Amino acid sequence: MQTAVPRALLLVAALAAAPLVAACGITVDKDDDGRNANVDIKSPFGTVSVQADKDTPPDTGLPVRSGARVSRDEDHDNANVNVQSGSFAVRVQVAKYEHDEAPEAILDYYRQELVRYGSVTECRGDLDFKDSAPPRCKERSRGETQLGAGTEADNHIVSVKPRSSGTEFTLIHVRTRG
Repeated sequence: MQTAVPRALLLVAALAAAPLVAACGITVDKDDDGRNANVDIKSPFGTVSVQADKDTPPDTGLPVRSGARVSRDEDHDNANVNVQSGSFAVRVQVAKYEHDEAPEAILDYYRQELVRYGSVTECRGDLDFKDSAPPRCKERSRGETQLGAGTEADNHIVSVKPRSSGTEFTLIHVRTRG
């Protein structure tokens, strides 16, 4: 009898959600390799839009270090993501690069660039901007250093890790409303 109740609840939830799903519009465009490149979802509750371009990274508001190359990983690591629902919105821009310089040189460069957005926090792991200015270190790393500046509503992050004889780094800009 215990398994019948959850199944019944799932059936009721699925039936209740059916009109909402039917009211959604989903558009998916593929890149030349057959991977999802652009996805747009519209529903009565809001919209989600993802533009991923492996060759043209979005503008994160941070300059790209001279000599950097767009990362050629198999996955789409460059994307503009927009989520809007009523008075809430979040926009995330992510751009991934490679450089022949050592990680410390990349970190030095972005420590100076991030100052324009506020006090810079450096973590050997993940940053947490929630209810904190400047951001604080959340957890220890797996070989990655993050620099961050800004507020919970508008922040910039640079994630840096060694790669072969150089460095892989990711520039991230997150803005929220509501």
